[in-house]
Amino acid sequence: MPFPMQHPSRHVWDFWYHFDPGTKLFHIFYLNADRALVASEQHHYASCVGHATTTNFVAIDWGNESNFDVLKPPIEHWANTCIWSGDIIKFQNGYLMFFTSRDCRQDDGMTQSIGVAYTSDLFLNQWHFFDTQLKPKFFYQTRGVAEDLTIHAWRDPFLFRDRASRQIFMLASAKALNGPMGRRGVVALLQVADDNFAQAVRGDSEWQYLPPLLEPGGYSEMEVPQLYRHVEGGYELVFSCWAKYDFSPVTGGVGGFQGLTIPQLWMQERARIPLPLSTQAIHVLVAETQGLYACRIVPELDGEIIGFDIQTGGIRRSGVQTSLASMDRDFSDLAV
Repeated sequence: MPFPMQHPSRHVWDFWYHFDPGTKLFHIFYLNADRALVASEQHHYASCVGHATTTNFVAIDWGNESNFDVLKPPIEHWANTCIWSGDIIKFQNGYLMFFTSRDCRQDDGMTQSIGVAYTSDLFLNQWHFFDTQLKPKFFYQTRGVAEDLTIHAWRDPFLFRDRASRQIFMLASAKALNGPMGRRGVVALLQVADDNFAQAVRGDSEWQYLPPLLEPGGYSEMEVPQLYRHVEGGYELVFSCWAKYDFSPVTGGVGGFQGLTIPQLWMQERARIPLPLSTQAIHVLVAETQGLYACRIVPELDGEIIGFDIQTGGIRRSGVQTSLASMDRDFSDLAV
């Protein structure tokens, strides 16, 4: 079993990345906190975003001491608590970071929103923040429910596009408005037209909220959702859930990194994902007992599954190669 790549001084968990095909470098962005907070589970509420690079997810260059905290909203910004998982994409002028945070003045302080920051150069680690605050509404729970098993969810954005329809889509971890308590975890789906992307990023135009892409009714939360392509055709929707919150009748409650194969993604008449999806085909890719969580598939490494080590923290390759390919995540023709 590969060893996790440990930060020299910080506890590291969720990560996301941008691959630069010119330099062959993976720019990794990762959640981290003081290791002393892990035993009490308080590291989640002191998390910050670090920046590191690697060529192979075997050795990581963590940078200097300042690199573990690079995404710092200004004091007056709504994102006045810690930062949680996000997504990074390249656009015409630079790079956009979609991130999760909370406003301590809103509700019980646990209501999540998605924000956006940008930089012209990933190595500068100088991020500028839009006021954009993408909040849950319509089909999605807008705040936490006291009787629920887990906190409010509107986090972990993941973007891709469909050039044929000139639409951009976002997945997010969310909760449905209705359903059995403790079983309302869903994968949210939003879209915006290419022509409106710049305005939506800046908060000057609305995203279109669509019904959940996946609403199985068997998970308290469905974290870090992503979508990939099967080379032979079809798509793979993936997500993570802790075993204690996995009540799915088809997985045996093992939790971990799970997937659902989608044969057809676009319906010509509506240019969107067909609903509802069958939840009976959900399958376990990496069970929680294998010691990894919040996994991502890395198409640049033969679709290998990589996550953070549950016991020690740090990023670890699984050795499991899926051969899955990336969705269209090239936004370099769009200016913001």
